[in-house]
Amino acid sequence: VSRGQAGKPPGGPVPSCPPSGTKLFTSTVHCTAVLEGFERLRQDGLLCDVSLLPGDGEESFPVHRAMMASSSDYFKAMFTGGMKEQDLTQIKLHGVSGMGLRQIIDFVYTAKLSLSMESLHETLEAASFLQVLPVLDFCTEFLISETTLENCVEVGRIANTYHLAAVDRFVDGFILRNFGALSQTAGFLRLPAERLERALASDSLKRCTELQLFRATCRWLRHSGSRMRQAARLMSRIRFPLMSPQELLHEVQTKTFPRFSPGCHNLAFWRASNYQMLPPMQPVLQSERTRIRSDATHLLALGGVLRQQLLVSKELRLYDERTRLWRCLAPMEAPRYQHGIAVVGNFLFVVGGQSNYDTKGKTAVDTVFRYDPRYNRWAQVAPLNEKRTFFHLSALNGRLYAVGGRNAAGELATVECYDPSSNEWTYVARMAEPHYGHAGTVYGNLMYISGGITHDTFQKELLCYDPESDRWTQRAPMSTVRGLHCMCTVRDRLYVIGGNHFRGASDYADVLSCEFYSPAADNWTSAAPMLRGQSDVGVAVFQ
Repeated sequence: VSRGQAGKPPGGPVPSCPPSGTKLFTSTVHCTAVLEGFERLRQDGLLCDVSLLPGDGEESFPVHRAMMASSSDYFKAMFTGGMKEQDLTQIKLHGVSGMGLRQIIDFVYTAKLSLSMESLHETLEAASFLQVLPVLDFCTEFLISETTLENCVEVGRIANTYHLAAVDRFVDGFILRNFGALSQTAGFLRLPAERLERALASDSLKRCTELQLFRATCRWLRHSGSRMRQAARLMSRIRFPLMSPQELLHEVQTKTFPRFSPGCHNLAFWRASNYQMLPPMQPVLQSERTRIRSDATHLLALGGVLRQQLLVSKELRLYDERTRLWRCLAPMEAPRYQHGIAVVGNFLFVVGGQSNYDTKGKTAVDTVFRYDPRYNRWAQVAPLNEKRTFFHLSALNGRLYAVGGRNAAGELATVECYDPSSNEWTYVARMAEPHYGHAGTVYGNLMYISGGITHDTFQKELLCYDPESDRWTQRAPMSTVRGLHCMCTVRDRLYVIGGNHFRGASDYADVLSCEFYSPAADNWTSAAPMLRGQSDVGVAVFQ
């Protein structure tokens, strides 16, 4: 047999190939094959170069240093960092049990992990000690999937012990979503004080009244005499002002609370009673203890006119972003159209307007109503000094400002300010000229008014009111005259949207253009126009 010349195959010269680009090939099965190969070597005891011994026994686990070092920062440091274990053939791991070590080794060689609540503790202990992060991730996923009303307190304890932040957050959320049911279980009495306090302080704690939270806290405190020192801290998280006067008197004042927390009882009860006895002042008495428990912002629409029937509505509707549907709340006490709306202290104020469809403003009213979202109730507060409709209402620094408008006597230049603490309207600096059909917004500590109608003439001016100096100043005018338009603040821009103006002697034309004002530069910039005309509508900046 001829062997041929070295480097050349028998039978002739090497065929030449034209040059081409380089191609990369990747195997999708090689990694699995390598793992399976190492697992067979381990099972057969081949090429193993170190044996690991758990701290609680003498069982020996032969393994490959390279495999363990590639999967664990602990072993990588041990085998490559010059430690004495680098040259040992047997290593005792005092912080790891036999079951935990077996779980870790099985995962390193198979990428699979079998978990149960019985094996979880030792697996977590071993994974934390040996710094095998994928196993910690699997344990996190397992705990979250297995959390129930019966074991959530224990799951929280495990999360705290092994610093599993994701599990800890999940347990907090689980407790908030299920607090009412959990408070009736025996496990609730084992809830750590810190986690209970976090729940009681949260705005996301829903479907529980403050009275239910108070009763649950009392039950937790009664479970052990040593817990009484926690009473003041926990009771400070109960929002007593949100209870009814009857609940305060019969449940809080005369029963168990004084015995639990004599130091804070009188102060808490006095604050809650004071809040309940001063309904008009509640918007300015708002604090963490008076704020309704909610982590969501809602869009409301109220009043207006049904164009086809020319009927004025008294409906109050809430937009549910989750279902994308509108649902009805308690209706206003009277229909309203061309009214002003604003929020102070999470109370909704509806001011002025008219109850009948009347484009001349001759049926303007002076009544003011306040909506309380906690109880879905309306209350009447002090009326305006003047009836007004087609005006602007702003909330600024905890007060309401009603600007201009019109009534049966004609156009208005007057401006009124409502102070909830005194339940009174007082006049402040009036505008130089009357305006109605104008729009407004707040930026910083200033109120801006744009456009509108003065002496039957549409305007494009921009006015600025400073409540500190009680003065009006003119700013750069809009590029287009408009009235019955919208205005809102988005970050550092003031937008004007839509509206209409006169096209002829008595013919109205929609204004499709939109523009925004920069207070810092005192100038206007055009924005994208509307697709169709919109006048006499509302606008809100939502999320």
